[in-house]
Amino acid sequence: MKIKSFYDAEEDILSIDVAGGDYWKSIELPGGILIDISKDGEVIGLEIWQASKLFLGDKRKVLEAARVL
Repeated sequence: MKIKSFYDAEEDILSIDVAGGDYWKSIELPGGILIDISKDGEVIGLEIWQASKLFLGDKRKVLEAARVL
């Protein structure tokens, strides 16, 4: 599966899908980062809340390259 990224500018959330699989649950980490886990225990996605605060300067290109929802 190709890695896909989406940026929701209104909610300021960057979502990254890294693998396919049946969603099981999300694990929340400090700093507004969520890891989506499949029923097989694999990481299938990431969400970064308040992404524009994390990606400043040149790193902001990450947000610009993500498909805007």
